[in-house]
Amino acid sequence: MKEKRNGISSRVIERLTKYLRCLENLSPEDYISSEELALKMGFTAAQIRKDLSNFGEFGIRGKGYQIRTLYSDIERILGVHKTNNIIVIGAGRLGGALVSEPEFTKESFNIIGVFDNSDTKIGTEMKGIKIRDVKEIPYFLQSKDKVDVAILTVPKKVAQQMATLLVEAGVKSILNFAPINLEVPDHIAVQNIDLYAKLQELNYWKEQVINND
Repeated sequence: MKEKRNGISSRVIERLTKYLRCLENLSPEDYISSEELALKMGFTAAQIRKDLSNFGEFGIRGKGYQIRTLYSDIERILGVHKTNNIIVIGAGRLGGALVSEPEFTKESFNIIGVFDNSDTKIGTEMKGIKIRDVKEIPYFLQSKDKVDVAILTVPKKVAQQMATLLVEAGVKSILNFAPINLEVPDHIAVQNIDLYAKLQELNYWKEQVINND
């Protein structure tokens, strides 16, 4: 995704998701200060206040944030206070793992379609969802409710082709697991998750630990 969109850094949005994850494990009726939240998160209180100030005024001076209210406010900012329809392109092991992920049974995310180009998979079901031919994507998007996010779990060699098809069909947001930087118009939101690159990063830090022992 672009480093900034509407003046908001992607780093800010990344931290908001972490705040949300932390808050969901706390008592909703309690209050928490930015200092207390900072201790739990490993950030500074100033950073938390600055992140939230991008979206308005939050909390009560001298009392902090009511956890239930702050949680709801961050959900609204992230757009997960409503149902977001998702399609998965690629019914392999990674696609299957995502479709089976319990997080997608929550109200905020709803997988409504799975697509693949394998004759042995097309027509079968994955967690109760029929696997369709990728050629059906444009027709599927016209006949179904709005698709908010497409998840790409396809090989690198076909990822760009699939991304282009999705954009032409009207998809505005893509979560890409293929190890390639997709070329899409500026108004399309893309998040790239390169698992191999993350392993390379992790291996670097592992080597630092070994070398410092």
